[in-house]
Amino acid sequence: MTRLAYNLLLLLTAPLWLLYVVGRVLGGSWRDRWWERFGFVPVPPPQGKPRLWIHCVSVGETLAAQPVVKRLRQVLPEYEIVFSTTTPTGQQTAQGSLRDFVDYWIYFPLDLPFAVRRALRRIQPRMLILFETELWLNLLTEQKRRGGRVLVLNGRISDRTARRAPKSRPIYTWMLRCVDFICAQSPSDAARFIALGAPPSRVEVCGNTKFDQALSALGRSADEWRRELSLPEGAPVIVVGSTRTPEEEQLIADAYQQVQRALPETCLVLAPRHLERVAEVERLLQTRGWKTYRRTQLPLPEGQHAQVVILDTFGELASLYSVADVAIVGGAFAPLGGQNLFQPLAHGKPVFFGTHTYNFRDIAQLAKAAGVGFEVQTAAELAEGILRLLHDPKLREQIAQQAAELIRKHQGATERCVEQVQRWLETR
Repeated sequence: MTRLAYNLLLLLTAPLWLLYVVGRVLGGSWRDRWWERFGFVPVPPPQGKPRLWIHCVSVGETLAAQPVVKRLRQVLPEYEIVFSTTTPTGQQTAQGSLRDFVDYWIYFPLDLPFAVRRALRRIQPRMLILFETELWLNLLTEQKRRGGRVLVLNGRISDRTARRAPKSRPIYTWMLRCVDFICAQSPSDAARFIALGAPPSRVEVCGNTKFDQALSALGRSADEWRRELSLPEGAPVIVVGSTRTPEEEQLIADAYQQVQRALPETCLVLAPRHLERVAEVERLLQTRGWKTYRRTQLPLPEGQHAQVVILDTFGELASLYSVADVAIVGGAFAPLGGQNLFQPLAHGKPVFFGTHTYNFRDIAQLAKAAGVGFEVQTAAELAEGILRLLHDPKLREQIAQQAAELIRKHQGATERCVEQVQRWLETR
């Protein structure tokens, strides 16, 4: 009855979600390979090799999946891996970092009965692996009906989902009973999965694989980045990652102006979360009187320097944090849940963020407790915190050691997740 009611609701709301899908296709973000959203995936029938289907929504989940996919390729060489994402940025991230580890790339089908059946018939996965909270009733039901396994890795239930989920508890209970095992990020996530209907015996706290991914993506050194971006030798550098709204960028610009009054040579490197906003961010910074350079305009001729840089390239932010003296991560100065704190911490950088960190609550709490992450609300607080650190190199060295220890201390989730994949593949 639960599935019938769910599909009836999909039918009744078809005008709304069809309008959304058409907008996505015509608007551009789903234009590329849009037919895959309806189950027409470019995967040939299996030729004797079993398959794993691994799904991530977007960039964040894809980053979490990277160490798992690489390890699965090592321990299960006889399997083919099909990797899906929902967003084009997730697909781009995955293809850039996992090209040598994945056999087939697809976009995730809509959770419509005919779409998921068609995709499953083509892929025929022995196991469906979902990262974080990607639970879809028709997909899970069809995978279990055909006798395949379902695992959730790096499982989490956000604060927002935890508040809303009780109203849809029958649907969550149905879905979670289709899941064979959940590797939860934290004890609170495990408790939330159980409260929504997951059998306690099939939930285990395995940790967050992003701790493992962080140290594997360090990339170029600070000196290399300073040359690449034409930043003045010895000038302090603030790297801002993943801002998402003009309000966030206004707050950061206000703070940077205050920092410049005390330390005029300080440089700013800002990476908006979505590249289509680069021109908007550029105009905002130029209205403050700063001469801005895009990453693709650099390096400058020898002897010339840039002070305010906007990152307009994809996939470089994780490495770019190495040049920072201080890092700021966006997405939490507005009620958007925050963005990835692991990357600057992996470089040993002190990191500032706003108060809305519900998507990264565990790492935010750990960073604050370790004295390497700083939650601020206003531009004045942000500027004061940055200046305190820029004036105290010994404190920054201490934070670098504490941040590296924090990351190392919480590694190992990848191996625990892979062990569960192997265990459930062997279980009949």
